[in-house]
Amino acid sequence: MCHARHHHHRAARPPAEDALRQDPGLRASDTERESTVDLLREHGAAGRLDVDELEQRVGAAYAARTHGDLSALLADLPARTPARVVAGPRRHDNGWGGFLAVNLVLVAIWAVTGAGYFWPAWVMVWWGFALAMRTAPGLLRPR
Repeated sequence: MCHARHHHHRAARPPAEDALRQDPGLRASDTERESTVDLLREHGAAGRLDVDELEQRVGAAYAARTHGDLSALLADLPARTPARVVAGPRRHDNGWGGFLAVNLVLVAIWAVTGAGYFWPAWVMVWWGFALAMRTAPGLLRPR
């Protein structure tokens, strides 16, 4: 009896950083190179690498042949840790705060420029409609 369905189940892989440090002599795959580039970009976005160094390390990652080559690119950078949970209330305005701020600026521009035809209404109506559809979809749908 063939149990082919069991052959398709893959074991969970360790994170990219751990995999690279296990056997530095093994040849690196394209997936491992891409994973390393993603990690380097995260470190660049966090301010640990400047643009020139990030560009240099990304080029080296794509040219890397072994896990050791890739691991060396991450050696002086901290390992990825789970995101910290921030205590306290979080503000979820679903876009309404931005809507209000932009429309207040538009009304101020309208008032300063002569308060003629109320053109900010076009932005208010369409953007407000889109936000309402996104944040309270049940309110505007027929039942």
